[in-house]
Amino acid sequence: MPYYDHDKDYPFAAFITNLGKYNEGELVGEWVKFPTTAEELKEVFKRIGIGQKDDFGQPYEEWFITDYDCYVDGLYSKLGEYENLDELNYLASKLDEMSESEYAQFQAGMEMGDHCGSLQEIINLTENLDCYEVYPDIHDYDDLGRYYIEELDVMQVPEHLQNYIDYEAYGRDVALEENGTFTDQGYVRDTGDSFHEHYDGERGSIPDEYRVMTFQDDLPEEEKSEWAMDIAFDMDEFFRQRDPQYAAEHPEAQAAKEELYENLMAGRISALDEKLAALGQTQEDYLPSEIEKFKDATGYEEFLDFDPAEVKAALDDPEKSHADEMLSAAEKVASEKMTVLVVEPMKEPYVKEIDPDLHSLQAEVGGDIGATYPYSDPVALVCNDEGKLIGLDLNRGLRDENGEIYDIVAGTFLVVGLGEEDFASLSPELIQKYTEQFKTPERFMQINGNIVVLPVPAEKQDLTYLPDRFETGERVQTPRGSFQVTAMSREQMEAAGYGVHHQSDDRQFLIMGNGTRAFAVVNAEMQERDNPLKTAEMTVEDDYAMIDGQINNGKREETKERPSIRERLAEAKRECAERPTPEKAREGRGTPEHGSL
Repeated sequence: MPYYDHDKDYPFAAFITNLGKYNEGELVGEWVKFPTTAEELKEVFKRIGIGQKDDFGQPYEEWFITDYDCYVDGLYSKLGEYENLDELNYLASKLDEMSESEYAQFQAGMEMGDHCGSLQEIINLTENLDCYEVYPDIHDYDDLGRYYIEELDVMQVPEHLQNYIDYEAYGRDVALEENGTFTDQGYVRDTGDSFHEHYDGERGSIPDEYRVMTFQDDLPEEEKSEWAMDIAFDMDEFFRQRDPQYAAEHPEAQAAKEELYENLMAGRISALDEKLAALGQTQEDYLPSEIEKFKDATGYEEFLDFDPAEVKAALDDPEKSHADEMLSAAEKVASEKMTVLVVEPMKEPYVKEIDPDLHSLQAEVGGDIGATYPYSDPVALVCNDEGKLIGLDLNRGLRDENGEIYDIVAGTFLVVGLGEEDFASLSPELIQKYTEQFKTPERFMQINGNIVVLPVPAEKQDLTYLPDRFETGERVQTPRGSFQVTAMSREQMEAAGYGVHHQSDDRQFLIMGNGTRAFAVVNAEMQERDNPLKTAEMTVEDDYAMIDGQINNGKREETKERPSIRERLAEAKRECAERPTPEKAREGRGTPEHGSL
C-alpha cells in the first residue's frame, strides 16, 4: 500500500448523505473510508435511514455525497456528488494495491492529465501505468541532460570539454524527442505503450471483489411475498387442471394456495419441482422457468430444502424414515464445490473453489475447455481449447523428464483432481506440489528462431540485462555515443522495457534505452525499404541460389568478371601509346601562345 498525503492509510473518504432527509432540512449522513465492504456500507445505510419510511409511509431511497476527504493529489476535483459507490471502491482498491513506484507512476499520470477526465478514465489509468516512466531525481532540463550524458553515456565527452557542454539545451532536446515532462514526481516520459480500456463504465465490468452495493440487489421482502403468491395461485390452478388426485386432496382452493405460498417463502421448493416434472413440465414451460427465477432472486439453498414434518417423523420413528438419505443428500449438496488451482499468465497460482460444472470451468478459462494429462499424479490441466489460435498470452511451459519444453499452455488454466468418472477437488498435498511447480511465471520470446524462456518472479522480473545475452559484437556510432548491437527485434526490446530513443544517422539502426542502459537494434522497416532490387530479383532471377541483391541470371562461375576501373584506365593508356604520332598538325589549330588568350 502506498503512503498517502498526511500519513493517511486510505486514499479518500466520502460523506454519504440521506437525500430525503436533506430535502426536509436535516443533514443525516456519515463519513465512509474507501476502500470499504458491502457489509460496512449496508450498516451505514441503515444508520442514516436509507430504506426507512418517512411520516407518509414512503421509504428513503436516495442518497448523495456531500463532501470528500481526499489524500491523492489531483483527485478531489474529479469527484462529484452522485458518484457510483462501486466505482469509488474500485478506484480506492486499485490504489491500495499499488507499490510505491506504481503510485508514483499514477501520480505522474494524473499530473500529466492525459487520462483523468472522469472516474472511468482514472480507473483505466490505474491499469495502464506502464505508459509512464518516472525519474524521481530529475527536476529540470539541466538534470536531464547531465543524466543522459554522464549516467547513460549517450555521448562521449572528454573531461577537458565537460564545462563547455550546454546540458540544459541537450536536456530540452531529449524531452522534446521522447515527449517527456517535469512533474512533482520528477521527470516523466511516455514509454509509447498503448493505453487500453479495461473498464467500460458498465457496472458489470467491475470485478465482484470491488463491488459494495450488492446488498441493494437483495429482493425486498414485500416483493418476494407478492411474487410467491402469484406463483402459488398459478400453480394451484395448473395442478387442479392436470392432477385429479391433487384436487381431491385439496378441496379448499384458498388453503391450498396458502400452503404453496408458505413452501415457496420457506425455500421448500424441490417437491414442487418434482411434481411439475411428473406432469410433463420442463424448464422451457412457464411455471418451472418462473420458479427457477424465484430461486435465483431469493438465494435458494438446496441443502436447506426439507420438510420439517418429515424430520419430526424421522425422529419419532427412525426405522420408517429416510433420515439417513436426507442427511447424506444434504451433505453432498453442501460439499458440491470443487477445489482447484488457478494458474494465470504472469501471476502466481492460487486456490479457488468453483462449481463442478462445465459452465464454471469455461468461465475460468474464458471459452471451450480442453484437458491434458501430462503427469502421473491423478490431476488434469484444464485450459482454453483454442487458446493459441485466438492469441491468448502464453502462460507456462510443459516439460519432459529431461526438463525440455515440449508444449506451452496459452491463457489461464486450472489444475484439477481426477475422480472415478469426472474432475474432482485437488488434495492438499497436490495443491502444495503444483503450487510450487507453477509458482514462477514465465515469459516466452523468440530470438533467432529459438524459443527463450524467462522465469518471471511475482514482483515482475527485471529484464534490463536481457539484450546483453544477444549482443552481436558490433557497435554503432551516433552523435550521442557508441552502442552495442543486439540481435533482439524492436518488439522484443519493448517487451523487455526498452523504448526508442533515437536513430543512427543512416537510419539503419534504432537506439533503444530503458532510462539506464541503451542498445542498437536493426531498423527492420528501413532495411526492407532500402532494398529496391529485392522484388525485381525475386521476379526475374532464374538462379535461386543467388538472391544477393543483383540480377545475375546463370551460375556464378559462368558470369564473366567485369574489369575494374583501374584496369580499364591502364588499358586506355596502352592503346594511346601504340597509336602513331601525326606528322603535321592541322593548320589554324596550333597551341595558343601565352598571353594570347
